[in-house]
Amino acid sequence: MSAPRRVLFGVFDWGLGHATRDTPLIQALLDAGDRVEILSTGRALKVLQQRFGEHCAFHDVPSIASPYTKTRHFTASFICSVPRMLVTLKRARAGSLDILRRGRYDLVVSDCRYDLYDAVENSVLINHQLRFKAFRAMESVAELWLAKTMGLYGRIVVPDYEGAHNLSGLLSHGIRHFDLSRVHYIGILSHLRRTDAEKDVDYFISLTGPEPQRSILERKILMQVRDLEGRVVIAGGNPDVRQEESVGTVEFRSYLDSRQQEEMMNRSRFFVSRSGYTSMMELAELGLTQALLIPTPGQTEQEYLGDYYEQQGFFHHVDQYTLALKADIARARGFKGFVPPWRTEESVRRFMAVVGKESAVCAN
Repeated sequence: MSAPRRVLFGVFDWGLGHATRDTPLIQALLDAGDRVEILSTGRALKVLQQRFGEHCAFHDVPSIASPYTKTRHFTASFICSVPRMLVTLKRARAGSLDILRRGRYDLVVSDCRYDLYDAVENSVLINHQLRFKAFRAMESVAELWLAKTMGLYGRIVVPDYEGAHNLSGLLSHGIRHFDLSRVHYIGILSHLRRTDAEKDVDYFISLTGPEPQRSILERKILMQVRDLEGRVVIAGGNPDVRQEESVGTVEFRSYLDSRQQEEMMNRSRFFVSRSGYTSMMELAELGLTQALLIPTPGQTEQEYLGDYYEQQGFFHHVDQYTLALKADIARARGFKGFVPPWRTEESVRRFMAVVGKESAVCAN
């Protein structure tokens, strides 16, 4: 049996999706006997500490600044944010490099933390976005930059399927400017599991993602939710607050942990959420075909995915600013959902095959 490896696992913190999808991978590394340390920040770090607190060491290293804005004029906001984002990326790299120099890791895994990489041969990037679907004039430039950045990693793990039946569309397929021999499509990843629970919740509305848009959507949902007939459960995404209240058939919970989220989704007949990629993998994992997607305004990845799923007939999506909850739910019932070729258990097995080979230690 090979000796335990020392693994540094970096997790992006814009929302909780990266933290939740990495949970089965971190658990698999622990089960294999590896010693895992987790690098993240904010709510994502808090969730991972709650899940793995007794089994992992943790490093709080702030990541790149978010460009999100309260308005829908994301393009101008993004351009204005670029200098600040570059400064914070440099700062994040300094923090990650300090951890790397003190740690001497056998394997470094980064889920979209572009500040975290070691020697090419022992650095692994998890990313479903190998192409930026941004402003059309900038796509080629952005794709070249991303290809250069991904060149710092010896292996690229894509949580999607390689064939035409896939969840990420052009975000991770038909890629140019990159050595595709480094890319490994392993399939979807989710911390949730399908159960035979009774379907006693008519609508489950999950409000996660970065602020301030998360709170803006929450207020909009609360104004319309009483138009729905049946039992409604609304869950926020703040692990710092634990609050529950009910008004008629509507129940609000400020946060659901992994077990509660799994239970609620399995009990739900209809699901409303952002079109974040992690949420889409959760739908596929649980076999949920009835859903309404509301992309985060200005988050070009979610906006692209919403359009892609609509075109493929998987799910209906709607702009946050034109949301008519009852009418959009009615329209969404005509879509077929996404049936995955395989689920997380097989995807984890494929991930472990990719990272299973012992990697050389690099002291940097």
